[in-house]
Amino acid sequence: MKFPRMILGVAVLSLALLSGCSSEIPVYPVSGKVTLEGKPMMGGGSIAFIPLDNQPGKTAGGEIAADGTYSLTTNVPNDGCMTGKFRVVITQVTEQEPESTPDGEKPIRKAQTVVPMSERIGRIYADHRQSPLTAEVQAQSANELNFDLKR
Repeated sequence: MKFPRMILGVAVLSLALLSGCSSEIPVYPVSGKVTLEGKPMMGGGSIAFIPLDNQPGKTAGGEIAADGTYSLTTNVPNDGCMTGKFRVVITQVTEQEPESTPDGEKPIRKAQTVVPMSERIGRIYADHRQSPLTAEVQAQSANELNFDLKR
């Protein structure tokens, strides 16, 4: 299941505005896998790297695929992230919204739960101030950063 791109885009854009913007800062490829106690995080979701050191530049974000893999984007798809230390924020898609319908028409189906309570990640991982996850991005051709979340 895919995380709605519009919601992901709005979230990443909002975080970028909070962090400041500059397209002149070099970025480096960042990818990895998000797991929950060793298994891919069900439902997919989104990931964002928020600078910890008041450094100028944009927040990087990406979509977490159904198999738990992700790749960060700052300026263009999958270009990566600037260097530095970051708080990592992860959100999980737990419900699938119904397909859109023309105004005034009822949805074909209601929202469906796609991740049972027993497979949901803790809310703290989505808190941009308190997430316990941090990462450091280096100026190198590939940064593989994996996160194994706990219940």
